[in-house]
Parts: sequence; structure tokens; C-alpha cells
Amino acid sequence: MDVSKKYLDAFIDGRTVRFENTVKGVSKLMQKAGDIHYVFESTGGYERLAAWQLLRKGRTVSIVNPGRVREYAKSVGQIAKTDSIDARMITEFAGVATLRKAEMPSKECRELSVLVERRQSLVSMLNMETNRLETAGEDLSRQLINKHIRWIERQIKEADDRIGKIINGNEEMRTKAERIQLVQGLGKGTAATLLAHLPELGTLSRREVSALGGLAPYNRDSGKFRGNRHIHGGRKRLRACLYMAAMSAIRCNPEMKEFYRRLVEENHRPKKVALVAVMRKLLIAANSAVKNPQFLVEN
Repeated sequence: MDVSKKYLDAFIDGRTVRFENTVKGVSKLMQKAGDIHYVFESTGGYERLAAWQLLRKGRTVSIVNPGRVREYAKSVGQIAKTDSIDARMITEFAGVATLRKAEMPSKECRELSVLVERRQSLVSMLNMETNRLETAGEDLSRQLINKHIRWIERQIKEADDRIGKIINGNEEMRTKAERIQLVQGLGKGTAATLLAHLPELGTLSRREVSALGGLAPYNRDSGKFRGNRHIHGGRKRLRACLYMAAMSAIRCNPEMKEFYRRLVEENHRPKKVALVAVMRKLLIAANSAVKNPQFLVEN
């Protein structure tokens, strides 16, 4: 299934059939395709409506990394890229890859995910309007921008209140959030983002949580050549959140501050590389805190 904002392009019985990316469109898709394994690319949330509706109806669903599908397409010589071709490539990729079956998130998880994403969008809007205010020369322009800024700030507060209500109303979420915040540098906002975009937190190994966060360094070696290690893939929204958390941690968390200093001053690592290492360390600490709250006390 290739997903866009408006359409679902499904590769069924050797040809691509287009459906609307709506509740009605997904119902038609199920009638046409039947009880099969539905495979989507992760497409910035556009796949959720269809995937969640299919899961509600008891269908088997998997959501795969679009980067892996694209690399597969290039490996078989498929350079062109259209919705129809993408649907076929996803189907072929699904035939050779080990797929992880998706599970229907709880109502609280779905609502939390929506609110966290909405808050992130509002914060981006606030930053843009604040930047515009700095260069606004006319009084009318400043007046209109300030009015919009006040509205955005009210919307952010409303989102924060609703996020807090959801987390505090769910014992499991509340416990996880409290444990995440035991890590100095990780506050309420980071805890909410981790709960929304990494619900597996506390069940993963160090390597697994680093990979899902897109913070695991991968080798680039060939023969005698030893290339620099690079992070790749993972969940983009987690990295953005952890970047800000790391900036805070290297100022207020003595352990992270010393870790960052040692990497930069003694090991001569670039500051960005050192910051990514702090991000990875924070994520692993949060995972350990959820899995075993005694970890932070013992370490």
C-alpha cells in the first residue's frame, strides 16, 4: 500500500488499484482485497487512518520503513518512482522481509500521539511568528503577529493540559512518565513525546532503543578502509525531542555535562557527534528507568 494524503494505492492481484484515504475508501479496500496482510510505509501519519481502521476490523497490518523499501527498489534496478511503482515495490519488499505485525494502540495512546504532534506543530508556528516579529517594522504588522502569538500560546497551554490529563488518568502512563523524569534533563514534554512515539519504552534492549530512536552508530568499513560511524533511520520526531533534551542536559545534568566535555575536549570529537552521544545516553537511561527504576539509584 502506497499512502499519500488523499489516496491509497494498493497492489492487488498484479495491478495497482487506487482508493481514497478516507473511512469510506478503506471500507472499499477491504471489500476488494479481503482478509490479507496489509503493508504500509510509514508516511508521516497519513497511514494511520487506514491502518487503525484495518486493525479494528481484525486485519493483519504491518508498517515498514520507507527508506528500506526505497533501498530495495534500487537494489533490483527500479529507479523510477511513482505511486503505482511504489505500491508494487512495497509488495515485493514484504515478500522477502521479516515483517513486524502492528498492534492497535489504546485510545489514550492514540489521543496522546495526536496531541503531542499538534503541540510540536504549534511550537514551530510560535517560533516562526516570533522570528517574524523581530523584523516587523509596521505597528499594524506587529499588532497582528502579537495577536496570533497569544492565540498560539493559548493553544499550546490547552494541549499541555490535555496531555497532562491523559497521562495522569492512566496509571501505566503516569508511572512511565514519572520514571522518565527521574533522568535529569528529561522533563514533562520529553516524557510525553517518548510515551507517544516510543510506546515500547521499557521493553527494549540498549541496542533496540538506540536503533528505534535513530541514534545507533552504524559501521562503514570495506577492506582496509574504516569509515566514520553514522546514525541512520529511526523515528525522526524522537530525535528532534531528544536533541533539545540533550542541550538541556549538558547544562543541568552533571554526569551528562562531564560526558559531553570529555568527548569534546579529551577525545576531540566534533560537538555534534558528542551531542548525539548524549542523546543516545539519555534515551538508554530513560529506557532503563522505565524497565528498572532502581537503575538510576544504583548508578
